[in-house]
Amino acid sequence: MNIAKKITSWLIPVFLIAALLVTMNTFKRTETLTHDEQKKIEQHTTAKHEKAGL
Repeated sequence: MNIAKKITSWLIPVFLIAALLVTMNTFKRTETLTHDEQKKIEQHTTAKHEKAGL
């Protein structure tokens, strides 16, 4: 019984920290654009400049 108590007293904090990290990673906002997003923005701005005659 004492071994089980030691194991659970060690595992519970590990699981809590892991759950916190997963939750934080879920809500993380990226400040940079992905390559595909940057490419789409460049295509749209290029198309607008061509239509405007710039």
